[in-house]
Amino acid sequence: MFDPYDPRTPLFRCILSLLALLLITGMLETTLKLRSRASVLKADSCERTDFRQQHITSGLYRRIWKMAADKETGTDSFIDILTATMLNSDFYPEQVLPDATPYQKYKPAEYEQLKGAYQSVWSDLKYFPIPSTEIYFENSYGAPRDYGGSRTHEGCDLFGTEKEPGYYPVLSITDGVVENIGWLPLGGYRIGIRAPKGGYFYYAHLDAYEKEFRTGEEISAGDILGYMGNTGYGGEGTQGMFPVHLHLGIYIRTPHYEELSVNPYWVLKAISKKIRNYSY
Repeated sequence: MFDPYDPRTPLFRCILSLLALLLITGMLETTLKLRSRASVLKADSCERTDFRQQHITSGLYRRIWKMAADKETGTDSFIDILTATMLNSDFYPEQVLPDATPYQKYKPAEYEQLKGAYQSVWSDLKYFPIPSTEIYFENSYGAPRDYGGSRTHEGCDLFGTEKEPGYYPVLSITDGVVENIGWLPLGGYRIGIRAPKGGYFYYAHLDAYEKEFRTGEEISAGDILGYMGNTGYGGEGTQGMFPVHLHLGIYIRTPHYEELSVNPYWVLKAISKKIRNYSY
């Protein structure tokens, strides 16, 4: 009697071959999809205009942190999830993508480079820079500026309801080391802090410093750096050329740039609830 399931029959061998072909086809299709996903990652991804916008909504930021906490791996997991999520939607994501495997497998060097760029921006954040709920700011990154020649705004300006210079203290967002201090014609009295993961956080237009800082001095997140003011746009001591505010800039190092600006607006939105208690 003919038995189609007898492994000795041609029909059975044909069925096995067909199943094997379907399995191989499925595996190839999966591989192609993963390679296609990874193909968006380039050597200069961390220098692209879209990347520099750092467009991460507050809700997405919280969801990524929650997923990282669920994995019980903390900051490292957060950065992996963040990097994969941003790449999945070409730097403008709407949902979390927890799997970085395709990028790690097919573009490992490019992935690690981009991951390092995200670490520089996001890993060291601890406090909102002004310990007050009276602060407001808009997304002015890239807006035109003309003092000192035609240029674009490389930061985000924070204003308070109190307009008097010296009223609001300015805190360090991160731990770090003082890398630059003193007067700049554009920034007035400014201080630049290099955070542990490499990000450079630039605080400008200060009315005064909290103390006499020195380059190389260690700073803890939440330390008072100075006070919000309106210094700059002239020789040392120039004041009143614009309203009182804090200019915050964030810069990263990339293969082609020693200091490349990224948009602080979404960073500030993400940490806007991390206000340190402070009496003044």
